[in-house]
This record gives sequence, structure tokens and C-alpha cells, in this order.
Amino acid sequence: MKKQYIFLSLLFITLYIIYLILSYKYREYKINSNIEYLKSMNEEISLKIDEAESLMEYKTTRAYRNKILKEQQGLKNKWEKVVYLTSEQKYNKYVQNNENWKQKNGEEENEKILSPEEKIIQSMTNYEKWKYFLFESNKK
Repeated sequence: MKKQYIFLSLLFITLYIIYLILSYKYREYKINSNIEYLKSMNEEISLKIDEAESLMEYKTTRAYRNKILKEQQGLKNKWEKVVYLTSEQKYNKYVQNNENWKQKNGEEENEKILSPEEKIIQSMTNYEKWKYFLFESNKK
């Protein structure tokens, strides 16, 4: 009977030691995986920081600031020539708007040829136009 108790106690002790070893290995695995994850994150962050620093160095240069100012304010140096490349649709849109503006402001080179009646109507005052349109145009 004493041998059975000793055997059971040794069995219990071995099972407990196996449990401790497995739990230790599991904790070690979790810690190592977290360490690897943190290392990879640190590498990615350091690369992003390096890229951001190089970008900031580029943006603080005088040439970049000059370029941005020229883009925003439409400035150019004395020796530079500016060429705007646009699509045909945008070009036609701006050309048509320019022609419409000229027509509205009386800058059109070719004026309409007016009939004698239209010339008479243009020379009338508002009161004469009302009188003409209300009474005389019905007589025709």
C-alpha cells in the first residue's frame, strides 16, 4: 500500500512538473511572439519616420517653396515661359466664353445689320416704344 501512495505521489508530481513546463513554454511563446511583433512594428515605424524626415527636408528647401509659390500664385521668373496644356474641350469652353463676353460688351467686330423698323425702334424712348407696340403694331 505504501508503494501505491508513493507511486501516486510521484505520478502527481510528474504531472504537475509537466504542467509547469508547458505553462512556462506557452508564456515564453506568447512573450516571444509579442517581442517579434513589436520589433517588426518598430522597423516599420522607423522606416516611415525616415521617409517623413526626408520629405520634410525636401519641403523645407528653397526650390520646393519657390515651386509651390509659383503654382499657387501663378508667378514665374523673368527668363521662364509658361505654357498651359489643356484639352480641346476646355479650350473651346474658354474661347466661347470670351466671345460671349465680347458680344455682351459691344466689342464684336461684326455688328448686326438692322432693318429700318428696328432702327426706328432703337431710336425711340420707352414711352414711344410702349405706344408703338400697343397701338401701332396692331394696325398692320
